[in-house]
Amino acid sequence: MTSAHRSRALSLRVDRALRARGIAPNSQSIRQVSAEEFHAAISAGKPYIKRGWMVDVHSVEEYRGMKCYLTADGKGGIAVGQHGSEKGNVASLFSVGGGRKLAKLLPYAVAAGGRKLDCFADGLQDMYAQYGAKATGQTPFNDEYAPDGWNESEGRPPVVAMTLPRSLNELIKSYNPDAKVDMKKVKTYYGDDGYTKMTDARDRQMARGGKAALGLTAG
Repeated sequence: MTSAHRSRALSLRVDRALRARGIAPNSQSIRQVSAEEFHAAISAGKPYIKRGWMVDVHSVEEYRGMKCYLTADGKGGIAVGQHGSEKGNVASLFSVGGGRKLAKLLPYAVAAGGRKLDCFADGLQDMYAQYGAKATGQTPFNDEYAPDGWNESEGRPPVVAMTLPRSLNELIKSYNPDAKVDMKKVKTYYGDDGYTKMTDARDRQMARGGKAALGLTAG
C-alpha cells in the first residue's frame, strides 16, 4: 500500500470514528505530502490565519524529519515528528478558516502517531483538552523568543506542554466538549531554559507512562 493509500484509509477511519462519537469533522480527506509541499502550503496560509504568529513554520529540512499531512484543499495541515526526542511531536497545526478542519486534524495526528505537543495557552489548550490532551507544564512568554508577527497588543500567553491520547480509540473515549485546562494548577517552569525544562519533564512523564492531567476541569 502506498503512502497515498495509507493516508486516505486513515482519513476515512478518522471520519468514521468521529461521526460515531457525534463529532462532525470537515469532510475533506487528508493526504501525506512532501516536506516541500507542506512548507509551501503553511507559508502561503499563515498570513490569512487569525493570530497566525502562533503557527510555527519550520524549515523544509526540519519537515523532512516529520510526516506531513494536508487537507485536500491545502489550507489545513499538521506534521508529526519521526525521530529522537521529536518522535510523536505534533507541530505546525494550521487551518485557514479554522473551524471544522481542526476537529479532524488533531485526531488524525494522533491516529498517525502524534503523542505530544506544545502551544501558546491562548485558548488552544482548551481545544486540545476536549480531545483528551493533558497539560503537564507551562513556561512564561519570553519576549526575546517572540515569534515573527507578534506585538504587545496581543498579550503574552504562556507556552504549555501537553500529552495526547495514545490512540485514536483513546481520544474518542476521552472526548469532552466541556473540558478546559485550569492554568493556575499547571506547574510553571521559569528561567531562560524554562521551555527545555518543561518539555523534558513532559517527556520523562511520558517515558514513565504517566497519565497525570494537570489543571484539567470540565464545565
